Amino acid sequence: MAEKNTGMAAEENPERRKRMNTTITPHKNVNRDVTLLPVSADQHLVISCDSCGGVGNKEKDLVKVPPEITGYYTCRVATMEILAVGARPEVVIDTLAVEWDPTGKQIYHGIQRFLEESGLNISAINGSTEENFPMVQTAIGITVIGRVFKKDLRLNRSRAGDELWMLGLPKVGHEILHPYDPEVASISSIQALLQDPGITGMIPVGSKGVGYEASLLAAESQLKIEWVPDLPVSMDKSAGPSTCVVLSLDSKILPEWREKLASETFLKLGTLKGVSP
Repeated sequence: MAEKNTGMAAEENPERRKRMNTTITPHKNVNRDVTLLPVSADQHLVISCDSCGGVGNKEKDLVKVPPEITGYYTCRVATMEILAVGARPEVVIDTLAVEWDPTGKQIYHGIQRFLEESGLNISAINGSTEENFPMVQTAIGITVIGRVFKKDLRLNRSRAGDELWMLGLPKVGHEILHPYDPEVASISSIQALLQDPGITGMIPVGSKGVGYEASLLAAESQLKIEWVPDLPVSMDKSAGPSTCVVLSLDSKILPEWREKLASETFLKLGTLKGVSP
């Protein structure tokens, strides 16, 4: 109600409405699930969010898992979007349409577990729960805010000749094994890859599938994809909570990473080519 009342007050007060409309212009030409806001001459705020409904242990949940798993994977999705563009997460906000005790508390533990596992020292965690009405289905949203120096922004870096690879497999719902699934791209491997300058681009895969996200990564750099024929995975299948990522890389670093990622699913999708005029 407070948010609704604030909006109504702005409509009644022209001067306040004018101030509210004087906003920072977001970074242009970013088609990912992030918002980039310039906050200085050399830095951007990066904002990402994810939502999840019907996954938990309540009566009407469609996928029955412990609430901790819901918190873990929802935080993972929003955080991966931040990391993939080169930013460092600084704030996590959880908006939980469930009661705090016990469900919200368990979701929060899942968020903490992911942050600890990823080695991200984030102390700024805030949120809200639903304490007015009894809830029969789990629903949550998580927003992650990060910061990146413009020189470190990982966008539009893929080059013609780079190879396109997928780490992990697209999985959703009951397909994901708990508490550990070896076919889900590990956050430690993702973070290690992002430290290598030979990795020229990375994008998490969500509900739109590998083909959509791979094409988006190529289009950022005005490139097209020459696909490997007869790929053993569906290009349209949902990857749920970003169980896999697509990345572009310089083929020179491939032998090293094939060895390092020997225990994970690492599959070549194609090669990036220049677009003919």
